[in-house]
Amino acid sequence: MINPADYPICFQHRFEEEDFSGIFTGKIALRILSHIKPYYLWVLGFAVSIALVSFLDSYFTFLSKRIIDEGIIPGNIDALRKILIQYGSLMGISAVNIFVFIFFAGVLGEKVQYDLRNLMFSHLQKLSLSYYNKTPVGWLMSRVTSDSERVAQLVTWGFLDIVWGSLNIITATYFMMRINWRLGLIVLAIIPVLIVVAAQFKKKIIVEYRQVRKINSKITGSYNENITGVRVTKAFSRESQNMAEFGELTDEMYKAGFRRLR
Repeated sequence: MINPADYPICFQHRFEEEDFSGIFTGKIALRILSHIKPYYLWVLGFAVSIALVSFLDSYFTFLSKRIIDEGIIPGNIDALRKILIQYGSLMGISAVNIFVFIFFAGVLGEKVQYDLRNLMFSHLQKLSLSYYNKTPVGWLMSRVTSDSERVAQLVTWGFLDIVWGSLNIITATYFMMRINWRLGLIVLAIIPVLIVVAAQFKKKIIVEYRQVRKINSKITGSYNENITGVRVTKAFSRESQNMAEFGELTDEMYKAGFRRLR
């Protein structure tokens, strides 16, 4: 007699994807950034708007100093009024540029996603039947959809973080040195410490992040196998076993996600 417990979910074989342990190099970064090459005008507008917002963020701190030193302490109402008008005008410009770079990031991200998914779909048509025989459809769906989304976010919001962070450090350093160069040097002294700490955290976070993506693919694959194999599941009365196995996957996903966030 056939024992249903001897069969995995919907008779699917146990699929284990290859663990990727490589590091993120400049070559990989250039390969990813090549996807935004056709949209260089969008990227240019994106970068300019980010640069303006980053510069104004630091300049607002300098204006706050002027408000106190030139307006409040000496009691100069005219100077205070002029600085506040300037502050408000620049705040409006900053708000407009924030809207602009969010709009550019959204459109650019969708364009990159669309191109990536078309590229991957074309590649999937060229693969052999043996590949599909051993690779779950749900895993492919997860990788094509979620991974393309992550790459699109990297070339938009990741690019934003890099430009914003770099310009913030440069402009903040300039204004700190203008205000008090001794205190500025003390603040800058912690940057090497931050770089070392960030590098160590990056090594740990990337391992956990890859684990989360791997488990997410398994969950999507389980969804697909259970839906397409529902008749087999019902025939062997495997509902409770399938639910238990799916619960193990989601528990594993929860733990991996918690480790990544921690």
